[in-house]
Amino acid sequence: MTIRRLREGDEDAAVRVVEEVKFRMDEIVGRSVDPAYMRGFLADDRHYLVAAYVEDEPVGMLLGYRLSRLDGRPPMMFVWELGVVEHHRRRGIGRALVEEAKRLGNEDGCRSMLIPTETSNEAAMALYRSAGGEQEGTDGTEFWWEW
Repeated sequence: MTIRRLREGDEDAAVRVVEEVKFRMDEIVGRSVDPAYMRGFLADDRHYLVAAYVEDEPVGMLLGYRLSRLDGRPPMMFVWELGVVEHHRRRGIGRALVEEAKRLGNEDGCRSMLIPTETSNEAAMALYRSAGGEQEGTDGTEFWWEW
């Protein structure tokens, strides 16, 4: 397994990840991603698109953002989406994506990370707990890490 952040210049790889991982998981058919749009997305260093590969096949992805804070505290990593294609689940790929998000956030000055989820998503809840996330929120659907 290889985990890597996609950056400006990686737009073809990013399009492939979105189409083969996100669209497959979300059952989106007949749509494509514009490489020019992806180029602009990847050019913003506050955007994180992290891909997981087995051999050359994209099998997982994480979409995150570095968010500035209004309270003067250091920025935080906000993970909006994380997914692994079904036939590659339960092999440590999701955990590796979470760990890479923490590493990248720390490297870029973040001192915390937030991942929201649904309580009905038992696999995500178990993953975030096992990766050291602290469950918070009135409905328990927020996981926080601080370092």
